[in-house]
Amino acid sequence: MPPQAYSQQRPPPPYGAPPPYGAPPPYGRPPAPYGPPGRPSPPRGSGGGKVVFIVLAAVIAVVLGLVRLGAAATTADQATGPDPSFGYQPPGDTDAGPAETATNPLLTDTSATLLPADCDYAPWGTGVEVARTFFETAAGCLADAWRPVLSAAGLPFSDPALSVTASTAGVTTPCTGTTSEFAAFYCPANHTIYMPISQLQTDLFEDNWVVYLSVFAHEYGHHVQALSGILRKANSDRVDAGVRSAQGLELSRRVELQANCFDGMFIGASSEAGALSSTQLNVARRDAYGRGDQSGDMRDHGTAENGGQWFETGVEQNRTARCNTFTASAGQVN
Repeated sequence: MPPQAYSQQRPPPPYGAPPPYGAPPPYGRPPAPYGPPGRPSPPRGSGGGKVVFIVLAAVIAVVLGLVRLGAAATTADQATGPDPSFGYQPPGDTDAGPAETATNPLLTDTSATLLPADCDYAPWGTGVEVARTFFETAAGCLADAWRPVLSAAGLPFSDPALSVTASTAGVTTPCTGTTSEFAAFYCPANHTIYMPISQLQTDLFEDNWVVYLSVFAHEYGHHVQALSGILRKANSDRVDAGVRSAQGLELSRRVELQANCFDGMFIGASSEAGALSSTQLNVARRDAYGRGDQSGDMRDHGTAENGGQWFETGVEQNRTARCNTFTASAGQVN
């Protein structure tokens, strides 16, 4: 049985912006952003929260001039970590694993597990600098957890870049263009995790920072998918199927629900090591069951029930092979 959900008038925001409306671009242009189930809460007076995706290659040059990550690296809003690369990795790129999903080396080793992560997380706060430090320490813990797993599978590892901002205002990305209607998400075009504090619903979750950690671990899961080659294959297959076709949407759900499972693996490992209390683990579980596609959504992330169940699988099983959503039945990823 799922934990009792938070009493609220609106669902928690997604861990990331929804895929674009319309077909994703071919290789060489930035892919869709990836994030968790649900939708960002639209601004007051907004008619919705649809992401306007930039599909023309010429626009990429404009984005390169506008994205704050490269234009003003000394300001408080900017990314930390490696400098983003704005070119999407084409098939065969040596910086990623083989373009495979169900048979990816990350998923075929039945013993691949995250070791208990005894992390000393920095204090949480809603100020940009405090929040950035919190997510930087979380990123270090996630890297320590995932690096040996990828290495054992013969897969490359690199740290994602991190952008922590007070809001989405003025933030441009290769995956969302200039729209400000997005929540936390991972952009595979520049290997960057975007964490806008205003979209984390801190008014609801307050100092329950394990929720924000779980959001971040989900986005880091997408980075792991990118490193392994899973995202490249999923993107390619979704282009072939049609991004809004039944098959294309199912592929999106398999990607998102796998990130839920990877999230659960890390949160469970962190709890096992004592870095998170049993109470915090239960808060994360409850949150996992509170997110999912809402009425009228494009059905690209999965139901709240399935989202919670895949998170639970990660917590309880802690095996990448058990997170193989690409071999799961259609009912497990609806």
